[in-house]
Amino acid sequence: MHERHIKGLIDWPNELEARKMVVAITCGDRSALTNLYMGYYGCLAHFLSQFMGSDNRVEDVINDTFMTVWETARGFPFESKVSVWFFRIAHRLALRFVRCHTPRGLTHCDGETKTQRPLLSALQRLPTEQRVVLTLCYRMGYSVREIALITDSQDETVKLRMSQARGQLRRCLTTLDKELSI
Repeated sequence: MHERHIKGLIDWPNELEARKMVVAITCGDRSALTNLYMGYYGCLAHFLSQFMGSDNRVEDVINDTFMTVWETARGFPFESKVSVWFFRIAHRLALRFVRCHTPRGLTHCDGETKTQRPLLSALQRLPTEQRVVLTLCYRMGYSVREIALITDSQDETVKLRMSQARGQLRRCLTTLDKELSI
């Protein structure tokens, strides 16, 4: 009962079920919140770990995201997808957390990743904003418009970040390929 079945995309609950659970949350249904938490935890964790790292900070932001969902469910914008709303909340909370707790607002992979996963290493070298749009597009399957909503950006800004990120990835992967060949 998931709406995303394309290989490489992250699964989450279907939109109709998620909307029903948001309505139930507005009535104080804690089990609906638990179901949404369990259904979206994996995709939110993957998304957040792309620019926050993979430790308990990600879990803290996910918990804060669902606390915000619980507190603001009555204000859910029904013209939006539930997942877009969740990712928008998580993105804002994560940016706030990263700005407050990281010297330069970026986290990087360790040296082991460079030899085992060149693409992940190249992604980690991108600026946070570029990593975010690539993850939302290619891993989560969001459109440019949905990414703009999640990141509070203009469509053109999203397109520019994606274009810049692809260019930097090409250059970075070429450099990594040369380093690994030596």
